[in-house]
Amino acid sequence: MARTWAAAAAATGLITAVALAPFAVAQPSLPQAGNETPGVTIRQLTQAGYNVEVNWVAGEPSNIPLSQCTVTRIDTSAPPTAWVSVNCPPDGSQ
Repeated sequence: MARTWAAAAAATGLITAVALAPFAVAQPSLPQAGNETPGVTIRQLTQAGYNVEVNWVAGEPSNIPLSQCTVTRIDTSAPPTAWVSVNCPPDGSQ
């Protein structure tokens, strides 16, 4: 009978622990530099709750699509701001 009570107590403790355990909330994965276009990277960071600032490494594009530029660095060390360094090819207008 002692074993029955011990097993019941153990089962109750396990059920209580599982019921009271916090649910794991999946954090959205942050983009990595160079994996996506600047537009996609900025959108993903914004959706993750960051205020995104762009650091134009090789100049701001004037007449070329942002999709031709590349993300060279992402800095999320100072939330809620994320700095995205963007490198664009020469657009020929300068």
